Amino acid sequence: MTKDLAGRTVYISRDHMLSDVVDGLQERLAARGAEVIRGPESRPGEKVQLPRERWAEYLGRAEIAMFSSRSICTKEMIEAAPRLLGLVNPTIGLETVDTDAASQLGVIVGHGATPENFNSIGESTVMLMLMLLYKPETTREVARGNLKRPRTRSEDAWAQMAMKKTIGLVGFGRIGRSTAKRLQGWDMRILACDPFIDPKSVPPYVELVDLDTVLRQSDVVSCHIAVTPQSKHLMNAAAFAKMKPSAFFINTARGDAVDEPALIEALQSKRIAGAGIDTTAIEPPKLDNPLQSMPNVFLTPHLIGHTKEVYASFLPAAEENFSRILRGELPLHCKNPEIAEVWKARYRRLRG
Repeated sequence: MTKDLAGRTVYISRDHMLSDVVDGLQERLAARGAEVIRGPESRPGEKVQLPRERWAEYLGRAEIAMFSSRSICTKEMIEAAPRLLGLVNPTIGLETVDTDAASQLGVIVGHGATPENFNSIGESTVMLMLMLLYKPETTREVARGNLKRPRTRSEDAWAQMAMKKTIGLVGFGRIGRSTAKRLQGWDMRILACDPFIDPKSVPPYVELVDLDTVLRQSDVVSCHIAVTPQSKHLMNAAAFAKMKPSAFFINTARGDAVDEPALIEALQSKRIAGAGIDTTAIEPPKLDNPLQSMPNVFLTPHLIGHTKEVYASFLPAAEENFSRILRGELPLHCKNPEIAEVWKARYRRLRG
């Protein structure tokens, strides 16, 4: 392998949930001659922020800095990195990175928005919807002799069809669109709310409505928002109160999108019928989390859409994002392409 990155310096945070990806990236970049600075260890249930007194040590010479969903990057940290050309996240989420500040400062942002990533989450969201509607775990108990076979009457059956139901997508970015695309042709009504998208970009099989309409009219509400200070806990007690008592809630986005105590109360009081939850406030969810023992909840530890194909896509995409930025090209998966010209000017200035 050529030493084409000799003389280049990058920072890569540590992440206990993505160690194979970030450690593998370190090995690949180091083999190409780059100096790789690693951050402190992450811990379950916590988000790591570099101490201010060590910013110069970690970021002072870095041309690219990689953070993750468990490591925080603030505007002040970006300003403390005078040679910084780009920020990269190994996965699709960027809620821990101040992307607005990066754009303001002319720093390009790449992430792991691979087709395998968002389509796996889209597929698994549909799976969760069917799990909640059809209740295969309950049906399995009949085969095991733990539950009596229901009588052949509508009122005794627990499975419901998706056909003729209304699904509401809160957020209509890559994953929301992927979910909708997979439900096209299912004879469902698909609603979506997202104040940040161009209505002209919405496919004809999706109705763009406001959040209130999604909550009140949907049989399944599925959350796909990016968490910002403005959208944190968007799904709160007031939101759950607007949902149908027969409706289900799905969250494959981020735990901070949901006011978790409000969700627990809504489920315990049967304000909503059930939930499929892949992301929680603390990850992995603690064993004493009430969601663990609720019969009307299907809980997974931020793993439901982590397919073989997703894992295979992360490392090559991350390396390509680094390579392109260091060459003065936009990353493979770019979050803020609108600042391309400003960023190129920053690149020329910093690289001479």
